[in-house]
Amino acid sequence: MNNKELRERYKEVYQLAEDFIDKLISENKTLNKEILERHLKNESKFGNLADANRRLIESLANRQMMPSVIKFQEREDIIKEILGGYDPKEIIKKYSDSEELFKNFKEKFDIKNAESKRNLWRKFAVGIISGSHFLNSFKDKEEFDKFVKTFNLNKYTKASLPILLSREIEGFGLALSCDFLKELGYRDYPKPDVHLIKIFNELNLAKSTDPYEVYKSIVEMSEIVNKDAYTIDKIFWLISSGNFYLDNIKIGRNRDKFIEHAKIKLSKRKNVEDE
Repeated sequence: MNNKELRERYKEVYQLAEDFIDKLISENKTLNKEILERHLKNESKFGNLADANRRLIESLANRQMMPSVIKFQEREDIIKEILGGYDPKEIIKKYSDSEELFKNFKEKFDIKNAESKRNLWRKFAVGIISGSHFLNSFKDKEEFDKFVKTFNLNKYTKASLPILLSREIEGFGLALSCDFLKELGYRDYPKPDVHLIKIFNELNLAKSTDPYEVYKSIVEMSEIVNKDAYTIDKIFWLISSGNFYLDNIKIGRNRDKFIEHAKIKLSKRKNVEDE
């Protein structure tokens, strides 16, 4: 597929996604356009570096098997107290290393297999300390904001920031780095999760299932269809998960149905063009 064909496919698939989610809304009485628009908004959610660190720590707590072990939402009051309100400077001052923080976690929570180097609470502590060191390198929110926006040139520079974060913050891969940035309100950093990887691979929108390649393709699509990457991410994610979480509405997963629907539509269009 040459560049022109890929650009057209981006446009076609995105239009199919918009039509598909409109159809889902029309078929479900619990949904409406206002609910969709609410989910497509993503206003800045941090006022200072402590707020940013809280989001970083929540992203760490969402890693792989950690949600069922850390239970961040359920235990946040205690975790926040342990971490001095999430202020990165205070965390570094209070804990000389991750093992010291892990020791505090052991005193507050019933942690099993605490001696294991692979203990999830220990890994959580390592991520918190490295993340706090990273955020503490910025004077304030404004300096951090300026730093992020220097990467907004193109798909390559936008991809390099999540990679940088994944190197600086223990436990952050590309997907969690993107999750952290987009939840802070930066709309140029989509999260290449399992749903988007599947869609972009099955519909020949990305070169491979490599999250980096899918990430670049999402950013590229956003530029072609003139929508920010957060909007692209969210529409495909809502179709895939059926989880309109802001309104506590779940309509069931539709990812595979969308992929099949899109393949049929794309095939029909190609047959018409070939005639």
